[in-house]
Amino acid sequence: MVNNFTVFPFINGINPRELTKKEIIEQGWVEKYVLGLTSEEESSEVERLAYLYPEVQENINEKRNQICGTFNRSLTQPALRYSLMNKRKMMILTVAVVSLFSLGFCFLAREHFSLKAIYSEQNRQLLQEQAKVTQLASIAQFSSDRSTFMHSPDTRRIKLKGGTNYPEAEAMIFHSEKTGKMMLRVIDLPELEKGQHYGVWAIQPDKKELFIGQVEAPVRFDSLYTLDPVLAWSSLQLKINDPSSNNSETVCLATADH
Repeated sequence: MVNNFTVFPFINGINPRELTKKEIIEQGWVEKYVLGLTSEEESSEVERLAYLYPEVQENINEKRNQICGTFNRSLTQPALRYSLMNKRKMMILTVAVVSLFSLGFCFLAREHFSLKAIYSEQNRQLLQEQAKVTQLASIAQFSSDRSTFMHSPDTRRIKLKGGTNYPEAEAMIFHSEKTGKMMLRVIDLPELEKGQHYGVWAIQPDKKELFIGQVEAPVRFDSLYTLDPVLAWSSLQLKINDPSSNNSETVCLATADH
């Protein structure tokens, strides 16, 4: 039977004495052993007692776990806290950079679409102005050509007088004897009913009728209407045509020897 006493070698200059396992634990030899503060002989004695007494071994394990846990907490908690702080800073910085980039992108996109809308509007206005200029130029050119045509020595003025049913009707045709170009000026014609229109016919020397132009309602008085060119004709007739009844009636006419 193993007794509860052991003999320690000289420890810190103290003479050896018998110690119980309770004294080994209560006097801090286990803590010193775990912390590595015992000499080789003292460590051997503690290990021998731990081998003999499970209570001593349990106390060694408990102290070792306490010391290691305290050491690990003191080591890892600041590092973990520092790592978390760094990660938090990086996340905040990343969010700030992404937010700034998003705001910049939104600003650029808004400016792009705003400039695009302004450009489209300016382009539309420019096209409208170009269309107006082209129209005015065309009108001016037409007016110039018309004036030149009407006052040319080769242009003949032919008055179409009203017939029996329309004695007050009157129109005039300008005819170029060189090119055959013809234009009609409305002076005084009866108003057209719904669906009716005026048609101009040239009766050629061989008695063949040739349709040379049409005037739709509303009729603009003192306006010029371009007709198809005709070189030779014996008479000119302006008729009211009614498509619903397929009838036509002569309003005014002129002959070549008029």
